[in-house]
Amino acid sequence: MDKKSVLLTEPEVAERLRCSTSKVKRLRLEGKLPYIPGRPLMIVEADLEAYIEAARRTAEAKDAPKSEADQVAEAAALARRIWLTRRLQGRGRTP
Repeated sequence: MDKKSVLLTEPEVAERLRCSTSKVKRLRLEGKLPYIPGRPLMIVEADLEAYIEAARRTAEAKDAPKSEADQVAEAAALARRIWLTRRLQGRGRTP
């Protein structure tokens, strides 16, 4: 039996992800984890593997070092926020 045809229940998915069934439900309702409606609802193992891979790629992208241009843009944005905060405080207002 290939992964495309293996169906898993919510508790089985939660066990594989090492999380609660309510977390699995949240993932389904947010559209991050496709499912087959019914009683019990089923999740295709290939869809679960795709979700895990997408989560892994997202985590790796967050850990990737930022380019010099991104660092300069972040510094400029921070400088603008500081300038605006000080300007508004000088007028007796807070942001």
